[in-house]
Amino acid sequence: MASVAWWWAIPGVALVLAVCWAAWTCRSFRTPSMHESMSDFAEWSAALDRVRTATPVQSEPTPDDVAGPAQEPGCETP
Repeated sequence: MASVAWWWAIPGVALVLAVCWAAWTCRSFRTPSMHESMSDFAEWSAALDRVRTATPVQSEPTPDDVAGPAQEPGCETP
């Protein structure tokens, strides 16, 4: 009976260590101040505005593009 308890202690200790590690790594270091939060939002908003007002990149046509898209093969067998 004691040997079974020791075998069950191994995953139990591993579970406790995993929960402690997860709690330690997921903790928040500190609450950001209102100034930091607003400046982060301003940076995010400015980046979004740059993306929204950017002109899309147009690729120049190559000789392969002039022929048009390739035809899809039919259902017929050769």
